[in-house]
Amino acid sequence: MMRTRIATLGFALVVGLTLASTAGAQARVEERGNVAATGDIQAIDVAKKTITVKSTNDDGVVYTVADSASIMRQNNKLALGDLKVGWNVVVNGHDDGTTKLVTFIKVLKAP
Repeated sequence: MMRTRIATLGFALVVGLTLASTAGAQARVEERGNVAATGDIQAIDVAKKTITVKSTNDDGVVYTVADSASIMRQNNKLALGDLKVGWNVVVNGHDDGTTKLVTFIKVLKAP
């Protein structure tokens, strides 16, 4: 009789620990990589909300500009259409594997 109780308690303990450990588990969320680049603007497409930036490490990368992106020149907030080809900018955002989405653009030099 005592063995039955110990076996039952042991089984209940194992089941309880198993349920407790899986209850806290969360589904894996797709991770996004960070995007950071500095370079000259080669092209701007306001309709498509894209900007092409050429840095020293590439021949020009096309970035999609988020609707909520902050675009700054000194202390002034700009719209995507205010940017000009040839301006030197820094862009920050994330890459989900298919799209490089920019959430921040800062004008460093505007000739």
